[in-house]
Order: sequence, then C-alpha cells, then structure tokens
Amino acid sequence: MKSFTYERARSPAAAAAAAARVEGAKFIAGGINLLDLMKLEIETPGHLIDVNGLALDNIETTAEGGLCIGALVRNTDLAADERVRRNYGLLSRSLLAGASGPAAQAA
Repeated sequence: MKSFTYERARSPAAAAAAAARVEGAKFIAGGINLLDLMKLEIETPGHLIDVNGLALDNIETTAEGGLCIGALVRNTDLAADERVRRNYGLLSRSLLAGASGPAAQAA
C-alpha cells in the first residue's frame, strides 16, 4: 500500500477545505471499502479525510414533503426508516437487497 496522510475533519467546511487544499484527497467514512482498494493499489490517494465524526447522519423531512438524506446515513438505517418504508418502498427494498449480514436476512 502506498503511504498516505490522514486527518479527521472537524466540520463539513473543514472537510471541503482539506479536499481543496490537497490534490487527489479522498473522503473516508462508514461502509466504504476505500482501504481495501488502497491495499490492492486500485485507489492510491495521498491524503484521507475522515468525515465519520461529522453530524451528517440524519434523515429529515423537507418542506416540500420529500426527504433530505445525510451523507453518512447507513443504508440499513435508511431502509428501516418508517418514512422510507412507507413512501419509498422500492428504495427500502433495494437497499436491503444489496445488504450483507443481518440486514440482508431481514429483506
């Protein structure tokens, strides 16, 4: 694996600034497999920006009646959300169909 630098973002603005500051930087969060791709040298970013600590894991109803889904909402949480199950059944079922482990067994 190619060496890289790492930082933990303290805010969405800081994460965006870090990405702008370091060419080729990648965000790392939740369930992505970026580290696996780095081990295989398929991805070789020189800098990682960890956004796991940011409060971007909310599902909120919009004024228009839709949903605003935060970037860090886990697929299983989104699929299980009452509003998604009720109003976006196809989305819920497709998220569960692509899941692995216990979430896939619930599908």
